Amino acid sequence: MRYFKALLIVFSAYSRIPAPRVKWDGEAMKISIAFLPWVGAVIGLAVWGWQLICRYFGVGQSLFAAGAAALPVFLTGGIHLDGYCDTSDALSSWQDKARRLEILKDPHVGAFAVIRVCLYLLLEFALLAELYARSLDTGFGWVFIISRCFAASGAMFFKKARADGMLSDFTRHTDRPLAGILLAFFSVASMAGLARSAFPQCLAGLALCVPVTLGYRKMAAKYFGGITGDTTGFFLQKIELTLLAGFLIGGVGAEWL
Repeated sequence: MRYFKALLIVFSAYSRIPAPRVKWDGEAMKISIAFLPWVGAVIGLAVWGWQLICRYFGVGQSLFAAGAAALPVFLTGGIHLDGYCDTSDALSSWQDKARRLEILKDPHVGAFAVIRVCLYLLLEFALLAELYARSLDTGFGWVFIISRCFAASGAMFFKKARADGMLSDFTRHTDRPLAGILLAFFSVASMAGLARSAFPQCLAGLALCVPVTLGYRKMAAKYFGGITGDTTGFFLQKIELTLLAGFLIGGVGAEWL
């Protein structure tokens, strides 16, 4: 029962997908963060359905890319993209750690956040359009699961910048051995699924994710004193973009070989 409650908690907190409200009690919260990839699974299914529709009706690459970029934002309510915006503002402020943490909490959006999120969406759109045009979008739905595996792993094991906030609420009482086993299972299963669908893309994407993850951990420690919910959203979005770039690099490389 607690596994089902943990799943409902994650869906209610990190998506706009309708889910029954349940109490955030200790037992379910001990493992809830490990179920974050399940939100990605629903998003991946939605995007996969959009791919099928686009292929069947001969939809062009621009409309496909726009829909594929918009669906995750719609299904999550933009919670992770909001973290990307807040972190971008904080990083661009060149203030000390304490001031950067204050900026993360500020509900107002700054110019640097707008600039960087526009560039992010533009690059995501271009990658999606190119992948679709080259028919390299096979297995694309796994991206949303794998990115959440990375984000949940960072949330559990990387140093936190503060003891309060949504991320701390989710991980304060986490049963790390059990949650780690669950998350490892979801990670291996999703990566195996991606590898089976598109091995060169999988290999290139995951290889690129390693330096991105190490760079994120170093950045969070240096500029914020650790990770927060906002920086975790920033990290998740970076991993998704990295995987898309890896899809293109791996697919094109395989074609050349």
